[in-house]
Amino acid sequence: MKKSILLLLLCAGYAGAQARPQTQTVTDPNIILRLMRGDVTMIGANFPNATFQKGVLNLVRSRAIAKLSLLTTVEQAANMAPLKAAGAAVYYLPVKNVRMTGNSVFVGNNTVILQVGPQQWTVIQGNQIAAQAKASTNLYFSNAKRY
Repeated sequence: MKKSILLLLLCAGYAGAQARPQTQTVTDPNIILRLMRGDVTMIGANFPNATFQKGVLNLVRSRAIAKLSLLTTVEQAANMAPLKAAGAAVYYLPVKNVRMTGNSVFVGNNTVILQVGPQQWTVIQGNQIAAQAKASTNLYFSNAKRY
C-alpha cells in the first residue's frame, strides 16, 4: 500500500513537471528580438526584413546572444557574412536551389520561434521544447558546410 501511494505521488509530481508548452502569436519583430538571448540557433534563408536582421546582428555584437548558430542555403550564405564577422557560426546546405520556406529560431532549451508569415511568428515556450526541436535538426547540421 505504501509503495503504491509513493508511486502515485511520484507520477503526479512528474506529470506536474511536464506542463504543456505555452503558445502565442506575435506580430512585433521587436518582441522576437527581445526573446533572443543566450544560446540561439536560427534556420532559414529569408529572414523578415533589414530591421530584424540588424537587430540580430546588434544582439550578437553586444553578446546578448552569447552563441549564434545559423543554417541557411548556399545562395544566402554570403548575406550572413556580417553575422559571421560578429562571431556567429554560419552553416549552409551544400546543395544549390534548396528552398527553405520557413524560418525557425531555437532559444536556449525552452523557446521555439516559427515564422508563419511576413510579420507573424508563433512562439512556443515549454520545458525542453527547443532542445527537442533542435535535436531534430542535427542531421542537417551534420551535412552542412561551415561558411
